[in-house]
Amino acid sequence: MEKVKIGPYNPVPFGPVVLVGANVNEKPNYLAVGAISVAHNHPTIMMVSLTKTHYTSKGIMENETFSINVPSVDHVIETDYCGIVTGKTTDKSEIFTTFYGELETAPMIEECPITCECKLIDTTKVRYCLAFFGEVHQVYANDQGFDIKHLNPILLSQGEYWSIGHGESLGKCYRIGWDYKGARHRSPKPKYIEKKEFQVVGVEDIGKEVDRNHREFWVKLRELGEKVQNRDASHTLEIRMYTNELAEKGENCLVIGNEISKVENIPEGLVIVTIPAQKYAMFTQIGNYDNFTATVQYVFGEWFPSNKEYERVPLAPDFVWYDARYNPRSDKSEFDWYIPIQEKSEA
Repeated sequence: MEKVKIGPYNPVPFGPVVLVGANVNEKPNYLAVGAISVAHNHPTIMMVSLTKTHYTSKGIMENETFSINVPSVDHVIETDYCGIVTGKTTDKSEIFTTFYGELETAPMIEECPITCECKLIDTTKVRYCLAFFGEVHQVYANDQGFDIKHLNPILLSQGEYWSIGHGESLGKCYRIGWDYKGARHRSPKPKYIEKKEFQVVGVEDIGKEVDRNHREFWVKLRELGEKVQNRDASHTLEIRMYTNELAEKGENCLVIGNEISKVENIPEGLVIVTIPAQKYAMFTQIGNYDNFTATVQYVFGEWFPSNKEYERVPLAPDFVWYDARYNPRSDKSEFDWYIPIQEKSEA
């Protein structure tokens, strides 16, 4: 069969979902994780990959232990909820029954048919993620052991949960967790904003999101932006622009900058971009930035598909608006996400 190039994507777009447990500030916290693998046998060493900002990462580094818990499909809603909300603002210690093993600091879940406690032996930085390597100290299993028919684990594939035993979809990732009885449903409702054409001066990068060091661009803007006259420093925009050619390579054009009222004496290293007049759906993100992934999943996985009036304007730039409300260290932080929209065609 002839092969077709599809781009540099994950070549294994399916795998089990686990709950990684760690004590943070002496309280158990659990996170739904799909980036997990066996790194070594004899002794068994497991690898889990989390972002550096994950609350669970803090607990793993503090205690040098963590647990891996394999949930069944019976707990898919609770599992997804643990991936939606952050332990920084939500106490997840009461979602499951916690027990401890021989390491004493790796919280495990009684309801999961298989759990294990791991001793952290190494940590590797992989761009914006941390790969934690843990040697398995002990495995705990129900009477059925490793019988996959009885385990009925959750499979994650392309943003959707599946049952291995029945081959059926269980629901959308980062969505069905809001059905958890203790969840505070926070599906954001947008405001519709008409903006006139405006210009932005800022730093530019063309490439893949995973390759970017965002902090580097913010530092560069701060250094060069101070030299720009006529800029509005009350807010900063993070703009993403698209073309068909960039999309084929999995890339976009990122510009981080400030609105400018008049273009003159622009320092070398900065660019000027013009954003055309456009109608936007503006979603306000409230709380820790880690929850923004859930908002993105909701907007493109539910809000747009169910919206009978509007659709996204193909290839038009979208942007995030940061002002005095934004504080990455605060759980009350806010920022706005502007998505270009147009009325749906009748076709």
